[in-house]
Amino acid sequence: MFRKILKPGLSVFLVIFVFYSAYELYYLDKVYFFCPVEYKQDAVIIRHDSYGSGDFLSNRSGSRKHNGIDLQAKLGAAVYAVRAGKVIKARFHRGMGNFIEISHSPGGYVTIYGHLSKIDVHPGQLVRQAQKIGAVGKTGNANHRGVIPHLHFEIRQNNVPLDPMKFIE
Repeated sequence: MFRKILKPGLSVFLVIFVFYSAYELYYLDKVYFFCPVEYKQDAVIIRHDSYGSGDFLSNRSGSRKHNGIDLQAKLGAAVYAVRAGKVIKARFHRGMGNFIEISHSPGGYVTIYGHLSKIDVHPGQLVRQAQKIGAVGKTGNANHRGVIPHLHFEIRQNNVPLDPMKFIE
């Protein structure tokens, strides 16, 4: 009697295990942090124009600091998720323009992608590393003729801003 129950139970367990493993591998990160925009050369280009520097912790109006980096790119260029995660926000913000916020666990990391011309994901959606999530734009406070098109990119851990240049490959 016990063997009649054990055999089908083991078969069901194995099928569930195979599907669960395939699901986990689908969202497995291939590199630590993927670069959110594609460059032809091996180095990223930080935005520097008459409206300021896109470096991490550069000065902003008043005593504010820039909590991310501005990756210069062509208007409409694809923006990619740097790690697998869950989309927390995908909406418009007055300063950030169209932006996406993705939570990555474990580790308490959150990435933010701002000034997008297009958002291709929605809150609650799971995304894979290197999946296209939007397009570079000039929305929010980057919507000025003299501002070079760029992606505002932030990495936070437990809500503390980190220098993205130390992470992306």
